[in-house]
Amino acid sequence: MKNVTVKRSKQQKFTHGYLLLEKDDVLQSDKIDEGELFTVKLENGDLIGTFYSGHQNKGLGWKVSDAYLQFIDASYFIDLFENAKEERTSLFNSSETDAFRLYNGEGDGLGGFTIDHYDGHLLITWYSKGIYHYKTDIIEAIKAVFDYKTLYEKLRYDKNVPTNLVSENGAEFPIIIKENNLHYMIDLTDGAMTGLFLDQRDVRKKLQQMDTKHKDMLNLFAYSGGFSVAVGTNGYKTTNVDIAKRSIELMEQNFALNEMKLEEQTFITMDAFDALAYFARHLKTFDIIVIDPPSFSRHKKKVFTVKDHYHELVTEALPLVNYGGYLVLSTNASNVSLKQFRAMIEDTLKDKADYEITQIMGLPKDFRTTDKYKASKYLKVVFVKING
Repeated sequence: MKNVTVKRSKQQKFTHGYLLLEKDDVLQSDKIDEGELFTVKLENGDLIGTFYSGHQNKGLGWKVSDAYLQFIDASYFIDLFENAKEERTSLFNSSETDAFRLYNGEGDGLGGFTIDHYDGHLLITWYSKGIYHYKTDIIEAIKAVFDYKTLYEKLRYDKNVPTNLVSENGAEFPIIIKENNLHYMIDLTDGAMTGLFLDQRDVRKKLQQMDTKHKDMLNLFAYSGGFSVAVGTNGYKTTNVDIAKRSIELMEQNFALNEMKLEEQTFITMDAFDALAYFARHLKTFDIIVIDPPSFSRHKKKVFTVKDHYHELVTEALPLVNYGGYLVLSTNASNVSLKQFRAMIEDTLKDKADYEITQIMGLPKDFRTTDKYKASKYLKVVFVKING
């Protein structure tokens, strides 16, 4: 079997069980094809484990086993999926929610792909050509473990992110799913996204419980309006900003689906920074401002990254928050730790406001994570109350 030897400076993380081999870890490597199994060893020849080759961002492949394995087949994936299914028993039995993460990559045992459940319609998302090499075995395991209506796949490693029907019969989209007793439109075939970010389910539930004086919320980077629909159940009027014109249609559909008055909602197609400047000029304020930008974006000549520019959003939004109101600050940037994100928030707000961090939230339980790959805990959501 082909082999990779890791640098001495990197060996400690692997002896502690780290799951992803990255380019900077490698001291010496045989030529390895995508999907091929290979061993990873320390310089002294000690075995770290068996990995599969799958190029994903800076990653070269995920650990398959601590032991030496010559092959993996459907039985390997059946074991993973049976454990994943058992961990989600409460969600399968829930009367409030029928959309959730069924299998969460490295958090459920092997990285490189995920499976989402939308009221029985399953979506596999592949993140490398390497894991796609095992598609036949993975499909066989899915059929053995899960009941489903239809099965689709998205190829995230392809820049066009194509969606393919895998099962014999497909669905007529959009479909309607239920989450926390609210309903949302889903289309598994509409580009890279599906209509709802399932990892924010607990945050949306928290917003359903919010109660502030004026009951108005600004939702930046609103997408399909999930946060706004959630807070709207508690009588809030919402202002929704997204740079994509398509988002307005998605939001209107979701508000209508939940029998909420469209005339009490405002929809704006605009860059988030431009929107904040507009509201400042017109002296518009809000009880809640939700900021949930993509980790990276480019619009015209402007580039945005969470690490370099998120603090600018906080600075511009702060004067628009009513006293007693909240900034809800969210990021899915895996290269920014919770410690770094919190430090950025506190550095930005110090000397500018009397504030308190009232709650910090992360991924829901179905998005299982592992300490053996800290980037799996990518979601950070911080509720900041502005007292004055």
